[in-house]
Amino acid sequence: MPLPLASWLFNRAHRPEMSHRALALRGALALLAGSSFVLPQPPAQAVELIQIRLPVLGDTLSARVSELQSPDALWAGTSDLAELNRATDGSFAASIQVLMNHPLPDSDYHSSPMVQQVEVLLKQLIEIDAGQKQILETEPVYEALLRLKASKRSLTLLNLLGELPGDRVTIRLDRAVPFLRRLDRHNTYIKRLMGQYPTLPAAPVTALLPGPYPIQIRTITLPAAANHEALEVTLVRPTAAPTLAPVVISHGLWDSPTSFLGWAKHLASHGAPVFLPRHPGSDISQQAEMLAGKVPPPNPREFLRRPNDVRFVLDALEAGRLPGAEGIQARSVTFIGHSWGGTTALQLAGARSLRSPLWDSCSNIDNHHRNISWVLQCSFLPAATDASLADPRIVRVAAVSPPQGLVFAAGLVDLKVPVLLVSGSDDFVVPTQPEAIVPLGQYPKGSNQLVLADGGTHFNLPANATSNGGPLRALLLSWVRGLPIHPGSAVADPKGLPLHLIPQAVRQP
Repeated sequence: MPLPLASWLFNRAHRPEMSHRALALRGALALLAGSSFVLPQPPAQAVELIQIRLPVLGDTLSARVSELQSPDALWAGTSDLAELNRATDGSFAASIQVLMNHPLPDSDYHSSPMVQQVEVLLKQLIEIDAGQKQILETEPVYEALLRLKASKRSLTLLNLLGELPGDRVTIRLDRAVPFLRRLDRHNTYIKRLMGQYPTLPAAPVTALLPGPYPIQIRTITLPAAANHEALEVTLVRPTAAPTLAPVVISHGLWDSPTSFLGWAKHLASHGAPVFLPRHPGSDISQQAEMLAGKVPPPNPREFLRRPNDVRFVLDALEAGRLPGAEGIQARSVTFIGHSWGGTTALQLAGARSLRSPLWDSCSNIDNHHRNISWVLQCSFLPAATDASLADPRIVRVAAVSPPQGLVFAAGLVDLKVPVLLVSGSDDFVVPTQPEAIVPLGQYPKGSNQLVLADGGTHFNLPANATSNGGPLRALLLSWVRGLPIHPGSAVADPKGLPLHLIPQAVRQP
C-alpha cells in the first residue's frame, strides 16, 4: 500500500511501498517483542492524544487515540485530523491512520539484543511533550509490548501508544519521512545489487546435514586468573579426535551462547571443536538486570573486554586448563561473531579504532550515514584504542552483521587475516549499505569476501540448538575448512535464504 501523505506533501511520483514505511517501526519494535519478563500492570493513565507534526509545513495536527481505531471513528471525530479528513473526503488523513494501525508482526526473539537502539529510533520518530514522564525509556516501552502480547491484540503503533503511561505524544513525520525515504533508497539499491550478482550454488547434502561425528556439549567455568575474572565457556566438540582446527563463536549484545548452538553443533559434527564464551558485561543476564534497574547499560570498556575474553579462552586452551579440551591446540583458529561479536571478530583480525571525523557525527541525529547500530558504535568510542588487538592464533574470521562503519571508519585497512563478511538484505539494525558495502571497500585487497543473504535480518542468520544450523551452516563450514568463497562455491541452503557473493569493488550508490 502506498504512502499517500508523503507523496501528497513531497512528490506524487515517489510512492514508497507500505513495507518500507512500516519497516522502521515494525523491525524496531519486533526486537523487543519476545520475552519471559513478568507481565507488568497497565499504566494508570495511557496516552490519549496524538499530535502529528507535518513535514515541510511544520504544522501540527491533533487526534485522539480512539479516533484512529477505525475509518468510521475518524470520520465521526472532533479533532483537527478528523476535520481535515472530512474536508479532504478522507484522502489526506487516511494515510496517517494506515501508518498507525498497520499490523506489526510479532516475533519469537528471546534476547532483545538491541533494545537501546530501538529506544533511539522511537525517540527520533516520537516526541514527548515537556514535563511528561519519559515514556520512551526502556522499561515502559518493554512493558507496553508485553501487555499487548499477553492480551493478544495486534502489535501496532497505535496500540503501543495506548499502552504507554502518559498524556500525549507527537509523531514526527518531519523526521520520519526523510528517514523512510533513505530506507527506501537503501532497499532499492540492495535489491538491484542482488539482481546483479547471481546466487551461490546449493551446497551438497553432506555439507547441509550433520557430519559423521557424534558430539558432546559441556559448560565450563574458567577460574579467574591474574589478568581476567572467571569466565563461562560452552564447549561443543566431536567425541572423537577433532579433524578441524578450533572455532570460537562470540555472541552479540544481550545475547548468549545458546543462540549459536546450531552453528556450533553443525561444525562440531563435521570435526571442529567449538568454544562459545559468555561475555558477562553484555550478555542476556546483564540485560535482565539492567531492565530491573539493578545495573547501568554496558560499559564502554566492554569494547575492549570482549577481545580479552577470547584471548583468555585461547590462553586457557594453550595451557591445558580447559576441561574436555585436552589435546586441542590453540592455533589456526577460526573466529565467528554475530553483531557485536562480529565487531569483536574484526578487532581480533586487526581492525583498529583510529580517530575519524565521522565520530563527531555521533550527536548529529540528521547525519545521512546514521543507522541504528550507531548507538552501539558511538558507545564504544570512549574506550576506543588505536592499538591493534589482532591475535596471531586466529587465522580467519567470519563477521555476521557486524557494526563497523563508524568505529572502524579509518582502521579497516589494517585487517591482518581473511574476513568473511555476511550481511542480511533486510537487516534494519545493522543495514547492509553503510555497515557492509561501504566498509568492504576499505578492506585490504585480497581474500576478504562479502556474502549477502536475501531476506536476511539481524536475527534470522544465527541458529539456536533446536535448528538445523540455519541458512549459513554450509557457508560457515566451508570457511572453517579454509576454503575461499568464489562465485561457484556450493555453500547455500536450497531451502533457506539465497546467498549472493558481492565483489569488493562493487559500485557504491
